[in-house]
Order: sequence, then C-alpha cells, then structure tokens
Amino acid sequence: MSIQWFPGHMHRARKEIAALMAKVDVVIEVLDARLPTFSENPMLRELRGTRPCLKLLNKSDLADPLVTMAWKEHFQREAGTVPLEVVATNARDARAIIALLPRMGPQRNLVMQPLVCLILGIPNVGKSTLMNTLVGRKVARAANQAAITTKKKRVHLNDEITLYDTPGVLWPKIEDEEASFMLAGSGAVRETAMDNTEVAARVGKYLLREYADLLRTRYKLDELPENEMGLLVEIGKKRGCLVKGGEVDLAKAAGILLNELRAGQIGRISLQKPPAWREG
Repeated sequence: MSIQWFPGHMHRARKEIAALMAKVDVVIEVLDARLPTFSENPMLRELRGTRPCLKLLNKSDLADPLVTMAWKEHFQREAGTVPLEVVATNARDARAIIALLPRMGPQRNLVMQPLVCLILGIPNVGKSTLMNTLVGRKVARAANQAAITTKKKRVHLNDEITLYDTPGVLWPKIEDEEASFMLAGSGAVRETAMDNTEVAARVGKYLLREYADLLRTRYKLDELPENEMGLLVEIGKKRGCLVKGGEVDLAKAAGILLNELRAGQIGRISLQKPPAWREG
C-alpha cells in the first residue's frame, strides 16, 4: 500500500520553497528520529542542492538511543551534512542549534547580511514547535497532528539569523510500502489517509520482532502472541475493548497501540534502522 496524500497547501509550499531556496544559506531539515530516512522527503533533497544542511533528529527522546547513534554516524558520511539529535521543545537544544548555524553558513559579516535559514520537513515532524523554541515565544501554530502549518512564516531570530518556517511537505506518492506504514504509525499523515487497524497491525508486526520485551512489559503479556493480529486481540482484551458477544474491537485496540507508541508510553522505539545496522 502506498500513501497518496498531497493537499493543496503542500503543492503551494513546494513552489514557495523552490522560490525561497535561491537566497537560503543553510537548510535545517527536521527529521523524525524514530524513522529518519522514511521521514526524509526526496523532493526537498533536490530543492536543497549542495547547500549545507543541518539534519535535526527530532523526537529523539522517543527513539531508541542506540539506533539514533547509528543514524548520526550514517548522516555524518553525507557531504555538507551535520546531524544533531534534538527535542524541539528543549531550550538547551535550541541554543546548540543557534550556536552551530553561523559556523555552517558563508563566512561574512552577518550583522550586515544576516544568515538566511529555511526549516524543512514532512508534516508533524516538529518544525513549528522548533521554531517557537528557537525564538522563545509562540510564532507558529503547533500540534501533534499532521498538516497544521499551511503558510510560510519568517522571523528574525537575532541580528545575525533569519528563519523561514514552511508547511510540512510529503511527496505526491510514497511508493515504499514499509515507509508508508511506518510514517502512518508515527502520525506523519492524517489517520484518514490509511486504515488505522491495518497500520497498527503492520507496526505491531515490527514491534513483535524488534521490541518484544517492551510490548510484554507495557501490556502485561505472559506470552507473546504469534502474530500482529493476535497482538491487537491481546491488547483489546487487556484494555477492555470488547463488543457484544465478547469479541475484541480491533479498531479500538489499534488506536490504543498507535496512540501509546506515538506518546512514547511503550518505550523508546525506533521504527527504522540504518542500513549498516541491518548488515551488522
């Protein structure tokens, strides 16, 4: 299954980004630390070209720290790229970003000609939250759901740095099935774009393979179910998601799994591992 979800404001945003890019010095690409390259829009890579890129692995407090470390090593091998794990609401992380940006851009008098930075990323990855933290006040609407920002915003961070925030942009069609399900599981697309139960089942299959102990602890499972649908049934039983006749309401169980995953209540989980991890 592929995602085809490209609202009109995303099309406008792509055109705006292309127009802005000519005057941008440094690109700040916000990725989801739980699924870094799944949350990396290939269209944005094309638009960025050879400009220096600060890749922020946001929501790192929700991701598996060992996997995040491996992803940082992966991105360090990319020319012109500096990876940094962050939490968008963390003021200390914001200060580290502000200190790093001037060192990545052209060496010039930034008071006379401020550094122009553009924040990019897919929906619900934390761009607007990061903007608010960097500025120290609310300048962008932020919420834990996709497609909140619909227009670009510009703020002067200080005398030396100007920031542009843009709407989250997905590519018109996500062909990679695994990426589609994991992006949906992370909350990067609205729940109406894919079937919630199907998404939870695919994510559950991954969790059974990669994070079985966390599932066992969170849902007090004496034995792990044999498959992903069995996992949803067990979660439904544990949480009282029963309908007439004692059947489990799979849609409710799916909602519980996805909501608790997104909130970090199951544990620190990465939904994608780097190529070197799979080879090791």
